[in-house]
Amino acid sequence: MALGIAITWGLRVSRPDALSYEPDFASIPMQLAGFEGEPAPDDPAVAEYLEAKAMRTIRYSRDGARINASLIYGPSWRTVHTPAACFPSQGWNVTWEQVTEIPVEGVLPHPGPVTGELMRVDRGNDALLVLFVFAHQGGTAPDYVEHSLAVMSGPRGAGGLSLMATTFIGSEGVEPARKDLLELMGALYPHAVSFWYEETD
Repeated sequence: MALGIAITWGLRVSRPDALSYEPDFASIPMQLAGFEGEPAPDDPAVAEYLEAKAMRTIRYSRDGARINASLIYGPSWRTVHTPAACFPSQGWNVTWEQVTEIPVEGVLPHPGPVTGELMRVDRGNDALLVLFVFAHQGGTAPDYVEHSLAVMSGPRGAGGLSLMATTFIGSEGVEPARKDLLELMGALYPHAVSFWYEETD
């Protein structure tokens, strides 16, 4: 316990002065990778519970495929939730999870790769494929624990971002759903994290 306190204290004193970011998720494009987006209402109660500074939900569609994409940003590691916990709390059973690399359109603003977690969940006759990415200033982390440490040891106030995309698995199986999620996330990611890397006057 003493070691943990010492490490936490060391991380705090070695970090630079706190920064402040105001991401404008309203500027996220509605046309990405051939998908057409439509803004969806956000739940203020969820935003308050997660202590989110910014939140955005967009419904994307392409050739019959429909994907719900959500972005949640907060200055603290506590803001970012893990879908591996929230889906079971809503009655979904996690069938499998796997770390996956996401091919991103264009040049990354930080060293790559971008990694995420792909997860299948089932409830009754319904099956969802979920792709989520934990982002911090400087990169991504494949799981919640590594992400939390990255946010805690990074620039104070830079915070963390949770990106999640979900789609139903149809009769054609997992592969088409996986392809759709990866293509949308790859196009969405640079826009979602741009606020950390934009030069300001």
